[in-house]
Amino acid sequence: MAGVQQAAIRFRLEESISDLDEFRDDVAEWAVSARQLGPQGQYLDQMSLLAEIAETGIAQVRHDLLEQTTGATGGELYEQCRRADHRTALLRRFWRWYGDRLDQRHHDDYRPTLAAADEIVHSTWQALFPDAATRPPTPLPHVAPIDTAVSTARYEVPLDLCVPAEPVLARWTTMMPLSTIALPSTVTRRPWWLVVLAHECGHQVAAEVGEDDDGSGSPPEVLGAAAARAGAGDAEQREWRNWAMELFADATAAVTKGTAPMWSVMELERGTPDTLLRPDIRYPPPALRWCVADAVVAGIGLAGVVPAADRALLAGSPFAGHAARAETIAGALLGIRFGGTTLREIGVRSRDWERTARRWRDALLGATEPAAGTAPESARLCVAGGTMAWRRTTAGPGGAEDRERLRRRLLRVLPQSRPKSVRHVGVRPQRQAAAVTRQVLDDLRSDAW
Repeated sequence: MAGVQQAAIRFRLEESISDLDEFRDDVAEWAVSARQLGPQGQYLDQMSLLAEIAETGIAQVRHDLLEQTTGATGGELYEQCRRADHRTALLRRFWRWYGDRLDQRHHDDYRPTLAAADEIVHSTWQALFPDAATRPPTPLPHVAPIDTAVSTARYEVPLDLCVPAEPVLARWTTMMPLSTIALPSTVTRRPWWLVVLAHECGHQVAAEVGEDDDGSGSPPEVLGAAAARAGAGDAEQREWRNWAMELFADATAAVTKGTAPMWSVMELERGTPDTLLRPDIRYPPPALRWCVADAVVAGIGLAGVVPAADRALLAGSPFAGHAARAETIAGALLGIRFGGTTLREIGVRSRDWERTARRWRDALLGATEPAAGTAPESARLCVAGGTMAWRRTTAGPGGAEDRERLRRRLLRVLPQSRPKSVRHVGVRPQRQAAAVTRQVLDDLRSDAW
């Protein structure tokens, strides 16, 4: 009987060790596969970071398990195996949350769309953070079963990892130098909607903005102060602060892609007059949101696109006073400082970019196949031109046939529209990766959670 018990104990330990070894092999195989994704260097920062954390964590759990079970018998050994199994599951869950989003690029249904999305995000991120030495890690886009795009900033805990019983997962994810942008699956069929990445990149920027040396502060602080200077009362100041993140994201989209993102927002929010004047806790009424974005566009030298009827509706509503302050709010948004620059400084070239977007529009609708661009701004202006082209197809006689040709052309040209240089891993993500790895190891060794 004692021999049977000893065999069972040995088998229990072997199971836990086997799980760790299989996990280690899975990560190694995944790392090889991830290196083959996209142009050289495109995913090395995400891949190397995840692989390092997972592999180091696995080695730590394995070492601790073998050390703590040396000489252990019976229930004590079972407890140590259960402890190791729990840590193994946490590590795997943490790794797969990011790995699954990267691995969508292996799937035929997602590969063309995400190749296009990657170039758009990379192009936009370079415009927003022109200094490579201080540029945060580029956000990782992926597809999800949702109806609107959603950003998860570097310091946010993904909703599906928010488990009260596992605070350690929250600690690891909030330290990760990786942010993500979830896109609705409709973009795989209608790639002109990839223009929404401009707005989501704005949310990612806002998460990076804190109190700067010049006191410009975060978007809520800036807009609340601007509204106060323009004569808004306390209640209205609170509203502008609540709406600040969405308005900042709209402004970011305008300075990087011109008027095209505004057309997409108006299409998404169009409704009855009551709908256009209905605010939300995080969003101003659609008509007011559009007018603020129009004021941002005017602030960087472009012509507005909001129809006169929508402006008239707003002027006759309880939000007429808010609308009167739109220019002040827009100026405050353009002046917010981040990464050594401001949206106004980025928008200096917007008039040239708008003209380039229109050339993309004409090329995408033209008789001959358009060629890919090779400038840093090519991808983001190509998708802006694609949005403009899509608007034309909705009013043109070609209809569905024109949109199918536009879809095909966008998915062919966008992934190729990029400078030909290799994308190297930056210094900053590597420093942060080391910090996450240290925290993960400390937590894996600890019994405090």
